[in-house]
Amino acid sequence: MNPRRVNAFLGLAALIAGCASGGSTVEQGSYQQSHVILDAPGGRYDLLLTRDGYMSSDTLVIPPKTAWGALVQTYAAFGVPLQGVDPAARMIATQYFHSHASFAGERMSRWLECGSTLTGDNASNYEITMRFGSLIDTSVVGRSIVRTVLTATAVAPGTGTNTIECMSRGNLEKRIASLVASKSH
Repeated sequence: MNPRRVNAFLGLAALIAGCASGGSTVEQGSYQQSHVILDAPGGRYDLLLTRDGYMSSDTLVIPPKTAWGALVQTYAAFGVPLQGVDPAARMIATQYFHSHASFAGERMSRWLECGSTLTGDNASNYEITMRFGSLIDTSVVGRSIVRTVLTATAVAPGTGTNTIECMSRGNLEKRIASLVASKSH
């Protein structure tokens, strides 16, 4: 990855996963909170990030320009609000959004691991707040790497308290790469 792409991806990861250089970081068990000031297209952002994330990298035999167009189409098909789109850096990210029980035609438990209770899997039974973003990177001419970061939390319906950190199962990131590949042909 060239230096410009490294900085762009670090910015994406900072926005999505809460892992960034600069600012202060507090860690306690699996909880991580970071204060980050990020200069990005569209302005300067002062962020308080409180999540861990999972990053996936999938290499596709598709030129980056083609993969980028397919990635934008893929995100549009999800129908979630976007935080930003940067065509020059080939980055796209959603805003935080809420979902309950399912997302993208699948039970939330397909995408996330949020623990379970006596009533079943928390990912499919709790209110989920999630955000994800992707970057198209290059490795070899004619190939693209789809790098995706996801973060999510769960809260029992009606309580509004006791947030549970969720971990990605890696399936949504794989679905994004698969959709990019299928839309590129």
